[in-house]
Amino acid sequence: MLYVNEWIAIAVLAFIGAFCLNLVLRGSGPARARLPGKLRYIFVTMVMVFFLLPAPVPNYPGVYAPAFVVFVFESVFQSNGQANESQGILVLGLGGGSIIGLLALVVFRSKNNRGTDKVAAD
Repeated sequence: MLYVNEWIAIAVLAFIGAFCLNLVLRGSGPARARLPGKLRYIFVTMVMVFFLLPAPVPNYPGVYAPAFVVFVFESVFQSNGQANESQGILVLGLGGGSIIGLLALVVFRSKNNRGTDKVAAD
């Protein structure tokens, strides 16, 4: 992999973008309309994963690029594009990450939330 610097730049920019998105989502709108903290973190993480998922570039063995870039380039700009592999990587990566995040929400619920659920049910 001869292009480590490019992937470092992509990772740094994805992290900065995710941090800014987190700040925007945390401070926007009235308190009752905001996303809960844990759900906001899952959403921001999914955006960062979206930008960091690698996919092989067709016709260039051993060369990887962000999957969304390969998908857009192959589906829009190539007449005989091969976007299936990058599309599958995006769907599996984001779907799997979402499932893991939602399972983590359920498993790591705080004890305070469980107690208020019982009080509200009574």
